[in-house]
Amino acid sequence: MFLQTQGITKEFGKLRAVNQVSLDIRKGDIHAIIGPNGAGKSTYFNLITGYHQATSGKVLFKGEEITHLPAYRRCKHGITRSFQITSIFPKFTVYESVLMGLLSHRGVTLSFFSASKKFFKEEVYRILEDVGLADQADTLGDSISHGDKKRLELGITLGTEPELLLLDEPTCGMSPEETESTMIFIRKLVEEKGLTILFTEHDMSVVFGIAKRISVLHQGTLIADGKPDEVRANDEVQKIYLGGTA
Repeated sequence: MFLQTQGITKEFGKLRAVNQVSLDIRKGDIHAIIGPNGAGKSTYFNLITGYHQATSGKVLFKGEEITHLPAYRRCKHGITRSFQITSIFPKFTVYESVLMGLLSHRGVTLSFFSASKKFFKEEVYRILEDVGLADQADTLGDSISHGDKKRLELGITLGTEPELLLLDEPTCGMSPEETESTMIFIRKLVEEKGLTILFTEHDMSVVFGIAKRISVLHQGTLIADGKPDEVRANDEVQKIYLGGTA
C-alpha cells in the first residue's frame, strides 16, 4: 500500500481531535477527506506530514513506518502539502519562489541563490508551464491574483518533487472559472506526473467531480470510506454532512 494510517490518534489534552483512523491511500488516486468544520481533517493532514506527532497509531509510506519522522524528513521522502491560507514568498518573483522550493529540496544553500537562477532555469520554467504561470515569471508574488497565488503555491510544492501531494482547500476563494481550471490541473498532475493527491475541500461539487475515493471524518472518527457514489448514498454521511440530499 502507498500510504497507510493504522489507528492513528491525536489528543490535545482532553480533546481527541483524531480518533483511531485507519485508512489506505492508493498510489495514483485523487482521494478526498471531507467532514464538517472541526471534524479533524487538518489535524489528520498534520499527522501524515509530521507537523503533529501522533498520540498513538502508525503512519506508513511505501511500506516504511514514518510515524515519528519530522516534517522535513517526510518531505524528503516525497510527502508535501499546501495550506488553506496561501503560503508563498510575496517579495520574490514567481520564478524565484519556485526556485526556492527546488533549492530547498535539493539542499542547495541560499549563498548560491543568484547563481542557481540560471543553473535551474529549465526545471523552474517546466514547473511554471505546468501551473500556467510561465508568462508571469518576473512578477512579484504579492502582485498576482488569488487564484494564481494558489497555483504558485502548487508550483513551489512541485519543486520539492513530491510523490504524495496533500492539498488543503485547493479552490478556496477562487472564482468558478479558476476552480474549474484548478480541477483540470489536478487531474493533469495525476495523469501526467504520476502524483497521488489527498485533499480536503468544502465545495462538494469539486469533491464529487474529481475524487476517485472519499473518506468522511466526524468528530475525529472515520465514518465512511469508498467511491463517490457509495459515500453519497451513506445514510450517516447524509445525516451528518450532506444535509439529507443525494
